[in-house]
Amino acid sequence: MPDSYTYDQVADRIADELGIRPTTSTLRAGFSATGDGRTTGRVRITAGMPAPRPLLVNRRVVFDAAAIEAWLANHPHRALNRAVAALEQAPAGRLDAAVASARAAGLSWAQVAAALTTSTGMSRTRQWAQWRFGTSGQSRPPG
Repeated sequence: MPDSYTYDQVADRIADELGIRPTTSTLRAGFSATGDGRTTGRVRITAGMPAPRPLLVNRRVVFDAAAIEAWLANHPHRALNRAVAALEQAPAGRLDAAVASARAAGLSWAQVAAALTTSTGMSRTRQWAQWRFGTSGQSRPPG
């Protein structure tokens, strides 16, 4: 493993690990973003991305390879993928708890509905998921 990555190499590593290849402009803007990395409810691919090294190498911006690898190992998209998998595998009697966990992990109602559609084979909408599992803490009967 090299000790530093260029923008293109960072994009390659993201594509290898997460299956999404960001543009160079997304990466340039990503490390300077603040907050939790959410835009309109979605977690940005660059959420929490380490800043580049302060000095240029051969007139190129470079990132610490170890920092990028550590960031990728704990990337927020991995938590979302685990929440989707847990929701898809949840037994029918534990759906309320599984949905609550998925929502706490950051899944949208649309993502919850998609996971339930995959697991049950019955088409579900985000409106149905929110109505069924709601935000009031009291779920409604299945239907």
